[in-house]
Amino acid sequence: MPIITLTTDFGMKDHYVSSVKGAILNQLPTVSVIDISHRIEKYNIPETAFVLKNAYTNFPKGTIHIIGVKTEQSKSASQVVVYSDGHYFIGADNGIFYLLLENHIDKIIALPPNTSIFPTLDIFVNAACHLANGKPLEDLGAIKTELYQSIPFRAASIGDMIRGTVIYIDSYDNVISNISRNLFNQVGKGRPFEINVKGNEIKKISTFYNDAPEGEIVVLFNSSGYLEIAMNMGKASSLLNFRVNDQITIQFE
Repeated sequence: MPIITLTTDFGMKDHYVSSVKGAILNQLPTVSVIDISHRIEKYNIPETAFVLKNAYTNFPKGTIHIIGVKTEQSKSASQVVVYSDGHYFIGADNGIFYLLLENHIDKIIALPPNTSIFPTLDIFVNAACHLANGKPLEDLGAIKTELYQSIPFRAASIGDMIRGTVIYIDSYDNVISNISRNLFNQVGKGRPFEINVKGNEIKKISTFYNDAPEGEIVVLFNSSGYLEIAMNMGKASSLLNFRVNDQITIQFE
């Protein structure tokens, strides 16, 4: 059974999500339509990439992912289908694919120009159903060789320091940075360290959230391998006044 996923900033109040699902099922009644998220912040491309990046790898190869965020076609953003690692991604070429897949891209197809003001419904659904029916990717449009590259701030090391930023705050108010476990190990080499967390000095990486007493700050590497600041049974972001793009530093001895 083919699988189509939906990641959008539509929210759950309006008819947009159900309209897209209905259009898919009208063409393919047996397809499995899975919601990844419809609560992406409006037009937030980095957040979209983070959520989808941490979800799509758990789906079977051949899954088709519709990205309904900042979708309208423009002179600077065409609409494309991207094939990568056995998955299909349909969306606007607005920087999402570079953040989502970096350079791990096997094929790009540019969808034909259109004037739709609801391309997720009018354009992306048809492309997804075409693929779910087993039809060739190349039939959807012309081959494209490059994608727009959005260069985000990346965690970097400067001498004995790592400097990163907050890239996402989840529904538990956990604060997720762009500092990876690999970078931490590469720079730290097992040395003692100090993480500056809004005036709190953390000198330990925990394994579990409950490694700290209830209400205390805990720092760990999450299931995606990124440094996360949480509060056991508490709301780290609200209580510590964290916002996306806030800086986080780690100083090694």
